[in-house]
Parts: sequence; C-alpha cells; structure tokens
Amino acid sequence: MKLEIEVNVADDSADNAALQEHLRREAILALFSERRIPAGKAARELGLERIAFMELLKQRGIPYVVYTVDDWDADARALDDFESLRKAG
Repeated sequence: MKLEIEVNVADDSADNAALQEHLRREAILALFSERRIPAGKAARELGLERIAFMELLKQRGIPYVVYTVDDWDADARALDDFESLRKAG
C-alpha cells in the first residue's frame, strides 16, 4: 500500500526530511495499533528487529497483542472440547 499525504508547513519551520520521516513512522505505528498491518510488516517498514519494535510499542503504550474476553472464552471452549475428545477416545 502506498499512501501520500500533503502537509503544508512554512519552509523555515521544520526540517522537511525529518518531518516526513516522523510522519511516516507515526503513520506506520497508527496502522499497526489499529491492526491494519501486521507486526512484522510494521517492524520492517520502520527498519527495526522484532524485539526493538516491541520495545518501541511498549514505550508508546501500544499493545503488541490484543487478547480480548471473547478470545479467552473461545480458547476455554476449545480446551473443553479437546478435553472431552481426549476422555472419549
């Protein structure tokens, strides 16, 4: 996916290359936090190894894994089903 955004800033107000890189990084983190891109792709786009990416997420307060109550319930049901099959067979 390629996305281009135009931002109007005064020529003397910022280092354009640094601002562009900052906005690119923020966009990648936002896409990951919304689960629109996977962790591996986000890490690669940021030029980070997986552990460094996880540390960046931790610093930013962005969860690496989202495990919901529904996920918990589904796992509990799957374990119950597995246990029933193991006892029956």
